[in-house]
Parts: sequence; C-alpha cells; structure tokens
Amino acid sequence: MRRQTPIAAAAAAGLALTLGACGGADDDGDGGDAEGLETVDVIHVPSTLFAPLYVADERGYFEEAGIELSLDTVQAGQDAIPLTAAGQADVLIAGFGSGLFSAVNDELEIRVVGSMGGGGGEPDNSPTALMVATDLVESGEISEISDLEGRTVALSGGLGGAGAYQFAAVLLEADLTLNDIEVLNVGFGDMAGALTNGQADAAMPPAPFTTAMEEDGTAEQFALPPAGTIASGVIYNEEFIDSDLAQPFFDALVRGSLDLQDDPYDPEILQILADATGQDLEVLEANPSYVWEPDLAPATEQLQLQQEAFRAAGLFDFDNDVPLEDLVDTRFAENAPTE
Repeated sequence: MRRQTPIAAAAAAGLALTLGACGGADDDGDGGDAEGLETVDVIHVPSTLFAPLYVADERGYFEEAGIELSLDTVQAGQDAIPLTAAGQADVLIAGFGSGLFSAVNDELEIRVVGSMGGGGGEPDNSPTALMVATDLVESGEISEISDLEGRTVALSGGLGGAGAYQFAAVLLEADLTLNDIEVLNVGFGDMAGALTNGQADAAMPPAPFTTAMEEDGTAEQFALPPAGTIASGVIYNEEFIDSDLAQPFFDALVRGSLDLQDDPYDPEILQILADATGQDLEVLEANPSYVWEPDLAPATEQLQLQQEAFRAAGLFDFDNDVPLEDLVDTRFAENAPTE
C-alpha cells in the first residue's frame, strides 16, 4: 500500500534534499505503478495526531481510491513547507508553525485543505498539557500561569512551532504572550531531561510524554490548551490541489477520520497507530486520544488565532495579515462523503 522513506531533519537548512519518490500525482497520470495505482508523496511527522492518515492507509482506503502512498518523515512540519511548495512532495500532514504564514505571504503556492487532531479543555481527555517541574510546583514558586513570566519553557519546534501556539493559548489566561517567556527548542523525548537538569522550568509535550513525566515525578500537569485547540492539518501544493487525485485523497482521509469517531480505542485502530508511530500499544491504551472533525474541515478560526499569536511574538517580517482566503481551501472537506 505504501512506500516509507525517512527524510533528514536538516530539510529546513535548504532544499539540497531529494525525496525517495518525488514528483507525485498529476493530471497526466504519471507516477503510476504496475497495479494501476498513482503515487502520492506525503510528508508527515509520525504522531497519533495524524491517525486518519494511518487508518486510511492500513484499511486500504487510498488503494480503493487508486492511490499508492509514498510516506516520508520529518521531525518538524515547518521543515517541510519549502519542500512541499517546491513540488518535492504533494501533501504535507503536520503541525502548523509560523513558517506556514510566511510562506503564503511570500506567495508560495500551498494551501491548508484540512485539519488534524485537536484536544484540550478536559484534564482527563487532553493528550497535550503544560507540564511544570515538580519541585517548582511543590515549593510554590509556580502556582499560577502568571508565574511563568520570564521562565524557560521547552517547546518542540521552538518559538515558531505548533507547540508554541498551543502554549500561547494557555498564556492568554494570564494576559501573557510568547514574548514573556524564554524558549528552549527540544524534541518531546528530551523534555523530561531538560526539566530534570534545570534547563527548563516547564514543557508542552503530548501524551505519552505527559503521563511519563507524572509517573516518574519529573513534572505535574499544570494547565491545558483551551478546548478545540488545533495546530495541525493537511497542506496541498499547487500542482496537487488541481490534480484528479486531490479529492479522492481527501475522501480517503475522511474515511479514516470517520472510523475514529465511534471508538478511537478500538484494538485494531490502536495497533495501527502503534505500528505507524512506534509507540507502545499499552501506552496508547492508557493515554487520552485526540479528536478529529468527521469531515476534517480546515480549522480556519484556529489558523487566524495562530497567526495572531506568532505576530504578537514578533516572528513575522511583514506587517499585513495573511488573508485566510489565500491560506485555506475548504472545497475538499465540503465535497467529502461523511457517511
């Protein structure tokens, strides 16, 4: 059903990188294989955020749509934005960072066509949480959000990453912005170490890292993003968005999303996610699940809030807001079957 090719995380340093199977689908049918399937090149960051992709692939929904996936991985979604815009991949499924808005402002031809996992709001049902070092909580040094001012917070992707937006949504409670904290850019797997050795006072990881920090006494859950916070989704490039496979690809994703609506803890689904992300099955069974819109419609309001958060942090070198109509294309979600 798919070919899997890892991509070096150094993609952000330049475009001197060649994907294992670039030049995906087009209207002329190039890129097909011996079985008559047409290849679609997808860059993703392995995460349960993107469960509809893995479920749709494993259950054959892409194949039924005439598509063979070529899945390529990166460590951070915004690393792959220039690659996708340059046509080295057809689709990017990842978290949104400040680079998305800068790219569209610079007239790179990419569009957000769908959303992926979201969460927040409920303590027992949020995969992502703000974790604060246990000693700082127990000593009373950090007892409310405002106490984070001037503190160092570990965020994957740094100040311009998707996690920074989720944290910015938490900071709003205390009328703070990303400018009011120091950021340590580390991967999720290194956040516990940063808290233990004092490099960071707090971190914003997803499950299972949140659970692991609580269980080993490293940190305590301190706050959650507001309910409905979404910082990831689906991006098409200029050529793919006008191809014959753009709607069938999205329809297959929606079928995967619909499978997740009834029971994201279905044993078969959990095994699919374990295989796709490398997480232990027992961990997936114990941790909160993300939620997905049934039609995976773009989270337009969330995108505007992200743009405002990144602008407040001084991450843009342009003064105008990127118009949402230049950023988002809703037609695929509107035309996708949801039954």
